[in-house]
Amino acid sequence: MAYAVGVSQNTYLKPEGPDGALDPAVAWIPLRLISNGLSQTVEELESDEMLPGRHMAESRSGVSSVAGDFEAELTFGTFDMLLEAAFHGTWTDDVLKTGSTRRKFAVLKQNEDIGRTQIYRGCEIGTVTIDCPLQSKIGITFSLIGTKEEAYVVDVAETFAEPTDTVMMTTFEGSLFEGGTGLNHATALSITLENGMEAIYRLFSRDAYDVKLGRINVNGSLSAYIEDDRLKAKYLGETKTPLVVTLTDGENSYQVSMTQAKLTSASEEGSGDDPIIQSYDYKAFNDQAVDTEITITRIPA
Repeated sequence: MAYAVGVSQNTYLKPEGPDGALDPAVAWIPLRLISNGLSQTVEELESDEMLPGRHMAESRSGVSSVAGDFEAELTFGTFDMLLEAAFHGTWTDDVLKTGSTRRKFAVLKQNEDIGRTQIYRGCEIGTVTIDCPLQSKIGITFSLIGTKEEAYVVDVAETFAEPTDTVMMTTFEGSLFEGGTGLNHATALSITLENGMEAIYRLFSRDAYDVKLGRINVNGSLSAYIEDDRLKAKYLGETKTPLVVTLTDGENSYQVSMTQAKLTSASEEGSGDDPIIQSYDYKAFNDQAVDTEITITRIPA
């Protein structure tokens, strides 16, 4: 008996037009993922009615919600459309800043082994996180929020684009600068952009009425060996400092810049023969000179 397995699951993306319309002339864009957690869940409403014999009255279905994460290894050019949607900005001369332009997508999840195709409508990017662990692959996670899941039949006229072929980026290459000086003793870095997005509902409908857009919140964490008081002084003095990280596959690169980063919490850990690691949480605030909290620049080979 055939059953669904992860390696036979493919994910595709297509921008939605007004009222969720899909242009048949636009090809579905393949996504190179580790996992696709997008799904629809339905809340259960339990009755409080008291019945004889301590029995429970029948429950009913409540609101439905579409949400989940795309987890992937960061590769150049693969996720530029999703990054643009997460930033609510527009790539201009290979530079992306934060903004308020909303972009909705239809997401196609195909299980080739059992012939099942599901479509998720009205999907937006609520959060994106770039994770740079020590001696490892650079990961990227997009958290989506949508409005509805449905079965889907692919029309014979629909087309599918080819995937990108760039290799994954790692933390063996690249650089990190703090305050204009190389932070060559860093051990980990994460960057998160949150948009405060949440489904809102109306009377007499289980499906989401819309998805609200909140404030921009750029935050993350940074850890490093202790060579001096450079970072601790910035933390204690509440001094904002620029953080600039270059992520690369050896040929193509993304440069991520946060010019108004502020270290908001600090800790140190280490004992015995182990190096002591200093760890900080940070937030990046809007730089009025460039009107953005965070900038990504594409640097192709």
